[in-house]
Amino acid sequence: MPKDYVLFDLDGTLLDTLPLIETSFRQAFEQLNIPWDNGAVMKTIGIPLRDACKQFAGERWQELFDCYISYQLTIHDAHVKVFPGTREAIAEINTMVRGMGVVTSKRRPVAQRGLSITGLDSYMRHLVALEDVKRPKPHPEPVLCGLARFSASPEQAIFIGDSCYDIMSGRQAGVVTVAVSWGMAGPGGLRDSKPDFMVDNWPDLVSLIKSI
Repeated sequence: MPKDYVLFDLDGTLLDTLPLIETSFRQAFEQLNIPWDNGAVMKTIGIPLRDACKQFAGERWQELFDCYISYQLTIHDAHVKVFPGTREAIAEINTMVRGMGVVTSKRRPVAQRGLSITGLDSYMRHLVALEDVKRPKPHPEPVLCGLARFSASPEQAIFIGDSCYDIMSGRQAGVVTVAVSWGMAGPGGLRDSKPDFMVDNWPDLVSLIKSI
């Protein structure tokens, strides 16, 4: 069956926000005097921010959450950008499929802001954000919610992401999963999550979508 719909993760897949996320975390950790654990925090990208904060701050998670959000909002717009080749590839993919959407563990206002700043919002028909689901990635509910927005079956769709949480969510939802290596996880961790395909750049992703 042709793949009529493409769902994308946001951070690390469409948007190059990893430096923004790390800077915001470091600022919040410093403010609360929480030790920085050699990048372990960055491995939580892909799950809800509240869950990452609970993991590293325990009972003080809300305080860490608030510090992170407060600081990030002051620098967000100046630090959000797309990966090289993203806009061109998205424009081409848009001519090949019936619809594209975003499935993220990010809160809706910030996700919409990032899409708007980069101009990608004009291509994405639907956005599934943290507020839209009870069970975020790696549970399949977010991807299934994205399919429901398009009234699509899993056989019609592809889910593209940069983390093991994305691949796990997509696999459990029954869609074709594609891992991109330019995000946070890197090829090694992504292979362990057993995506159907892995690509290293946008031209290869476009070619892959054409072939399946």
